[in-house]
Amino acid sequence: MSPHGPLLEWGASAAVFALALGTRFWIVPHLPQGYPFLTFFPAVFLTGFFLSTRAGIAMAVACGMAAWFFFVGPAASFSLGLHGIVPMLFYVFITGTELLVIEMMRLALHKLEDERGDWARQAKQNTLMFHELQHRVSNNLQVIGSILRMEERKARDEVAKKALNTAAARLGVIATLQRQLHDPRRQVTEIGALMQGALPEIVAAANLSDRVRLHYDLQDLQVPAEQATPVALIVVEMVSNALEHALRGATGRITVSLSTRRTPRASGDLGTIVIADDGVGLPPGFDPAASKSLGLRLARQFAAQLEGELTFGPRQGGGTEVRLRFPIKPITQAE
Repeated sequence: MSPHGPLLEWGASAAVFALALGTRFWIVPHLPQGYPFLTFFPAVFLTGFFLSTRAGIAMAVACGMAAWFFFVGPAASFSLGLHGIVPMLFYVFITGTELLVIEMMRLALHKLEDERGDWARQAKQNTLMFHELQHRVSNNLQVIGSILRMEERKARDEVAKKALNTAAARLGVIATLQRQLHDPRRQVTEIGALMQGALPEIVAAANLSDRVRLHYDLQDLQVPAEQATPVALIVVEMVSNALEHALRGATGRITVSLSTRRTPRASGDLGTIVIADDGVGLPPGFDPAASKSLGLRLARQFAAQLEGELTFGPRQGGGTEVRLRFPIKPITQAE
């Protein structure tokens, strides 16, 4: 089947045939003896390639008959002596080979298009399944968090209640990050927007929304999707620590600052995140490497995963300042 309408297909074929025949007559005085098919070979090829195989076959027959009648053997005659059989067989072989190759190319292209369609449908199905999986994971995390909340309300030991509350809050935040980060179409994540969406939930989970203010000093900090999760979890953990240990339920402010800096090396930019609070400050002799806090150990492991550095120090004016520096990996675009 031709992708063109029959009027265009056969009208264009007739025009090409007329042009090929007319050109062949026009160049007769300029050619030595022979070359009866000089303008007909291109006509067959172009028709078969751009219109359809059937149009190419029709062109090959028409051009062959014209060449036989006008240029092979006695002029204006279909008489064909022994000396004319060889060029006609040559013509049939060349045009047949041309059209066969064109048809094989056309079939290969159709097969490739069908395969690309199958791949696109499979990719769409995989995307839908991925979204469904992430949705179920987020829902399961929220269910587990709700169960922990129920157990917290039944617990009588204050240490147990506190541990259950912390675990439920962390699960809630992880569920939020799960929804925002795990998108197969997402190649980059803007950390500032992510934190503005997740950190208020941390403060709310600690029942400190009326006493703790979040302040943001944000520059554009975009990281590839593979770095977004550890960066987000480090920030969430440091803010949770500030709420639990530095502010201890008192009125205060937590400031999150983001910045990037171009490094002289060809490795890319250096990202910096600072979480500062105006709380009680670090205890004397504080050593993050020796801390038994699970959250702090996880944060340091995530920093090592980022090939970055997580440091703790006093904040100017009182309080604590946590600084995360890490190299931003090159962002690769999806095809």
